[in-house]
Amino acid sequence: MTNLLLVLSKDPYTTEIPNLVLDIGLNARTKKGSNVSLYLVEDGVTAARKSEFGNKLLDAKKKGIRILADDKAVQSRGLDGNLIPGVDIKEISALLDHIVEDNARVAWF
Repeated sequence: MTNLLLVLSKDPYTTEIPNLVLDIGLNARTKKGSNVSLYLVEDGVTAARKSEFGNKLLDAKKKGIRILADDKAVQSRGLDGNLIPGVDIKEISALLDHIVEDNARVAWF
């Protein structure tokens, strides 16, 4: 089974890229059976706010996509306690671990 890591650094309120990334992840998960993780960095962490797009992420999580967020990006944007449930907040070093240990294919947006 393929491990796919999608790294999102864009805010879903200023560009359509997060919707594209989510579509890619859902397609890989539901149609190809891949293990998919979405790692939110920089402005991408705003995607996990309690909001319309956050609800899309909750649906993706229910379909088996793992959602992770960079702890410093969350903290610097004042999002502590304002994220959807189930987001795994990690240090950025976890991103490298995820790439190396899981032998993941990576796409950065």
